[in-house]
Amino acid sequence: MEKILVIRYGTIGDSIFASAFYRELRHALPDARIDILVDEIAEGVMRNCPYINKIFNIDGKFRNFWAYISLFSKYDTVYFLKNDKFFSTIAFLAGVKKRIGFDVRRNKFLTLTSAYNEDRHEVDCYLDLLRISGIPVKNDKTEVWLDRINDSKAQEIVSCIPNKKVLIQAFSRFPQKNWLDEYWVELIKYLSNDLHAQVFFVGGKKDIKAYNNIIANINDDLDIVPLDMCGKLSIPETMSLVKNMDMVIGIDSGVIHMAAALDIPSVLLHGPTSLVRWKPRSEKCIVLSRHFSCSPCCLQSGSTKYCKNKISDCMEYLTPDIVINTLNDKFRSRKIA
Repeated sequence: MEKILVIRYGTIGDSIFASAFYRELRHALPDARIDILVDEIAEGVMRNCPYINKIFNIDGKFRNFWAYISLFSKYDTVYFLKNDKFFSTIAFLAGVKKRIGFDVRRNKFLTLTSAYNEDRHEVDCYLDLLRISGIPVKNDKTEVWLDRINDSKAQEIVSCIPNKKVLIQAFSRFPQKNWLDEYWVELIKYLSNDLHAQVFFVGGKKDIKAYNNIIANINDDLDIVPLDMCGKLSIPETMSLVKNMDMVIGIDSGVIHMAAALDIPSVLLHGPTSLVRWKPRSEKCIVLSRHFSCSPCCLQSGSTKYCKNKISDCMEYLTPDIVINTLNDKFRSRKIA
């Protein structure tokens, strides 16, 4: 039996993009042992994945050097969906025969490499690692995996709400991705008072104050007060809540990719990131974007293109009327009912 370890840690969106890789790998090698090494965020996405055998959590690096050597030595193949010099060195020292990853930063410890092409979608880059391994790829659709307990909790939250349900993710760890607070004020007023929709906020505990600031700036009464779920839901619980929405509206962050994987209609308020690399994989996602000569900038440390403005021009010029007109057409036509 072939034993495979896959390493992909980081953001929710990247973990969802990797779902296509795990599915295609499992379909090609149904009898293989496929384990993954992830961080806490990726573990939340991957917890109910049917394509893997076991999840190992990253617990430090150098202080657990010998533990990682022992772990890696059990595998025939390690796939690096994230370039990591420490773990590729560990795989080499542990004697892993096939060490497969991206041809970046001249990683000499890999035995097989694929180009990490910024002109290709992240999902396709991951799947290229399978293709160079001789593994066929038949489907590039992303997935997330739910369970009954979290589904039941989400259904309890929405069961008494007769109105259309709209989930909002307004904030990212990169402030240049964020829409303006005053724009969210206008949009929430429209959703509540004109469309009579129940708005939900999602995010971490760190986002509670930011959402409170938005609500504090709404001078008019709202017909339906938003429900703030920030810091109250785990990643799996958030995915189940997304499943129960009529629409998701958000900036380029993890929740918009949950909606895409679940085929929930969504509106992406897109700014400085690359649509070629990170666009949600869904025909039900409407992308609203204002292109500038500097677009896209990658928002990565060390990048030659990095937005220096706290508020990106591309987000500032994506005004509320553009979003409201789009939503009005969708709701009035009942396409998301």
